[in-house]
Amino acid sequence: MSKNKIFNRVLLTGSFIVSILIIAKLSGVLQYALLPTAGSEPTIKRGGWILMSNILPYEKNKILVFKQNNPDYPLGNYAQRLVGIEGDKIQIKNGDLFVNDSLISGKFEINQAYKIDRGFANHLIEGAAEEDFFPIDENHYITHLSRKNLKKDYFFERYINTNTEPDIFKTFGKQWNADNFGPLTVPPGKVFFLGDNRNASLDSRFVGFADKKDIVGRVFYPKN
Repeated sequence: MSKNKIFNRVLLTGSFIVSILIIAKLSGVLQYALLPTAGSEPTIKRGGWILMSNILPYEKNKILVFKQNNPDYPLGNYAQRLVGIEGDKIQIKNGDLFVNDSLISGKFEINQAYKIDRGFANHLIEGAAEEDFFPIDENHYITHLSRKNLKKDYFFERYINTNTEPDIFKTFGKQWNADNFGPLTVPPGKVFFLGDNRNASLDSRFVGFADKKDIVGRVFYPKN
């Protein structure tokens, strides 16, 4: 086979693949995006890429992408975990999520707020952003960790917010916060999302319920 024929065949194959990818993206079958925030850590790292599709089933406890339409907050597509659908009872007690009175634990990894000592902070801060550590006194910080990050050689304890959060009160009119929220029932045609970085996520606790029709697709990479 001549070099020209080989080149033309490679060019034709490449053009076909590019065309398929363009069609897939425009139709929503295959989409990609960069996440600029840490709201879905540890599952999706800040600055990480995701792949999603609108033909995969929208399963509960999976990360979906939806259009955030509350004008009081940044508009756009958000990637968060679907934890409640129509009729579900949602409640968070001391940072633990309950759906229909059942504790949702161990199904996926999440970050929660922890109080840690200076030694643990120094251990963690290498390679991390300084703004992820909030000093509360000379020797202790608040940061967001998963259970896998905890080290028995250092001091740590769960940090539970006891103050009413104004943004949650604005949306729901209740004296709730991110760690103690609900109970409430998801209305017809609505869904409830939470970010995996539970104390650093702008999710349905703040922006309110999302419309089911505003779901854009399901994230299949990273695996979640």
